[in-house]
Amino acid sequence: MRNGFKWLENKTEYREVRKSAHGEELRWLVNRETIRNEATGQVVTRSHLRHPGICVIAPLTDDGEIVLMRQYHYAADEYLWELSAGTLEGREEHGRMIPTETPEECAQRELLEETGYEAREWEKVCECYAMPGSSDELIHVFFARGLTQREQALDEGEVIAELRAFSRAELRAMIERNEIRDAKTLVGLFYALSRADG
Repeated sequence: MRNGFKWLENKTEYREVRKSAHGEELRWLVNRETIRNEATGQVVTRSHLRHPGICVIAPLTDDGEIVLMRQYHYAADEYLWELSAGTLEGREEHGRMIPTETPEECAQRELLEETGYEAREWEKVCECYAMPGSSDELIHVFFARGLTQREQALDEGEVIAELRAFSRAELRAMIERNEIRDAKTLVGLFYALSRADG
């Protein structure tokens, strides 16, 4: 029992497994969970996405620009401007996803794979839930500085059409024009642009 709620039943309905450079990876679970409120006795059944978490990285160039990538996403069926991001490696345990790497390890790996950049300095800025009404996915936001260009190593099916550094003024204008519509990117840029403002 946690926080006054008891999980009565937890049935995994689906396991998302994807091929990557590291082999087949279990990405997340979709569970059907029955929960009782111990204070009221009310029982509810909900479907939840159980996730090991993701990292979002704002790569900051030496002249203060921020690197975005234009990536195709199958679910949205469009290309989106976004910060580099990726899922923590994890394993299944008692119907939950448990990370098997640290957020810092994930951030370093994903930045190199998606953008080809290595960073000398890392700063964790915040963590927040992506959509707590239906998932336990936690977003870890990082700044990466001291960038050195290496080579991209995209996962199977990953489509990144463009990498580009933007000034803070350009990013503010893109947000105002609704050209950046990825939530995790907006969170990362909120911190990056707020920090720039003082």
